[in-house]
Amino acid sequence: MPYASDPSGLLRLLPPIRRARFWRLYAEDGSRFLDLWSDCSRSVLGAKGTGLGTQAKAAVDMGLTRAFPSVWEARLEKALLAAYPGWAFARFYSSDEAALAALGRVSVPPLGGPLGGPLGGPLGAGARANIALADPGRRGAGGAFGAGGAFEAGGGSGAAKVVAVLRPFAQALPPPPIGALAALPLLPCPVALAPSALLFRDEEAALAAGGELLPPLLLACATRALAELARFSAEYREESWRRADRRLSPRFERLGPWLYPRCAEAEYEAFFRSALSSGILLSPSWDLPSLLPGDFDDGELAALARALA
Repeated sequence: MPYASDPSGLLRLLPPIRRARFWRLYAEDGSRFLDLWSDCSRSVLGAKGTGLGTQAKAAVDMGLTRAFPSVWEARLEKALLAAYPGWAFARFYSSDEAALAALGRVSVPPLGGPLGGPLGGPLGAGARANIALADPGRRGAGGAFGAGGAFEAGGGSGAAKVVAVLRPFAQALPPPPIGALAALPLLPCPVALAPSALLFRDEEAALAAGGELLPPLLLACATRALAELARFSAEYREESWRRADRRLSPRFERLGPWLYPRCAEAEYEAFFRSALSSGILLSPSWDLPSLLPGDFDDGELAALARALA
């Protein structure tokens, strides 16, 4: 996957986790951690949202755990296109790797304008379609945003197939690139319960990319998560994010709910370990942001500030 859950191995520093509830992780040894990683925003709603477990259980009880044609495919497409205006078609896959590999069947049209925002994210070995991920949330070279950071494309020659990474709560980040061939939305749903998706503006490109027949369980859970995100967004906003500034501003740059460490990349492992010692789980990658959770208290952030001082 472009954004694997443990790209650096730093998550192995956590003790065995017994339970995850909302934005807190409870370990077998009795310790507790506030989750500011949220699996690259897939757990922005908490460990399983409010109704996602009920939705998953209902699908399991109905036997919808195998790949079948389902009404949920059209429902999820409708929800995604409503969440991301400007895109017209959605296709679904079992993984990000499979989604990006499908772009090998799509021709590159002339771009509608210059690309903006940092490009980044190594692709897996199976994604060999000369693809560049354009992620406004990833730090570019030297930690700059909107400066055209380094990127790694798949094999092949000719113009790169630019894929815009769409994050929830991206209003504080640079806009996605103009003229991207497709978009890869990071769905607000744990990866075990969700498909991967590609969005297209062009019907011919969407038809060429195809799509996989998936278990309705995944489509139903992702649809439920998008509905929950819309409700969650009404209260998860600047007023709550600003509460973190007093404690975190010296050590983090905040863009909306996204947190970027002010330390150098070479210092990040020690930074991560110090945060973990205070009961806070940060992003395991220096160039990918942490995310303020939907619930936190000043005492937790004070402990983090002391650990990083």
